[in-house]
Amino acid sequence: MERAERFRDVEREMERFMVNLYKRSIRGGGLNPKDLKGDWAEASTLLRAHFGKLTRTADQNRHRLVTLYRMAVDEVKASQS
Repeated sequence: MERAERFRDVEREMERFMVNLYKRSIRGGGLNPKDLKGDWAEASTLLRAHFGKLTRTADQNRHRLVTLYRMAVDEVKASQS
């Protein structure tokens, strides 16, 4: 297996971890996914609640984290339908 291919596998696993973390936070917090906007304010609030603070890396990757957050919201909505 090539190094680049292994790196992509790790990236996919980390993305899935973040989506699952967001989903757990949405469900555990009793949030209604229909009321969520899917923006950085919501995503960063959930991250702060889980990790205690945001790192500079998280702030620099906010677009990617918001995308993963929106995926989580969509998955929670789909599971409730």
